[in-house]
Amino acid sequence: MSLKELSEILGTSESAIHRYESGWDRFELRTLRRLARALDADLEIRLTPRQALDPLPDPGDLAARLAPLFWDVDLVARHLLDNPQWVLRRVLEYGDLQQNRLARRYFGDEAVAEAARHRSLNPRVRRFWDVVLQQGKVGA
Repeated sequence: MSLKELSEILGTSESAIHRYESGWDRFELRTLRRLARALDADLEIRLTPRQALDPLPDPGDLAARLAPLFWDVDLVARHLLDNPQWVLRRVLEYGDLQQNRLARRYFGDEAVAEAARHRSLNPRVRRFWDVVLQQGKVGA
């Protein structure tokens, strides 16, 4: 099939087809669907992680990363095991993005969902985590 024939099928210009062939990445979904049909191909769009997930954080390392949130106590690894909900509530309320990601990976979404429903959390924080966790249908 020539560029001219393909461009006529797609309803676009030959120069646009040439840009696509050259690695131009500003496709419109409508154009991609027409291109797939014209080439008798399936259109498959996948989202993949940019990097492999790191292993679970070590409890001691995690306690050190979360320690600034615990101004009233010297946080140690034992607190993560003995009082995970208390730790999670503090992280959900006051933690930054990295602290929240680490805690979420370490404790899991079910534990985060439980902590996020606790009545002591700020209503905005509860609502935020409700929205975030509903995206993955956790604790619903």
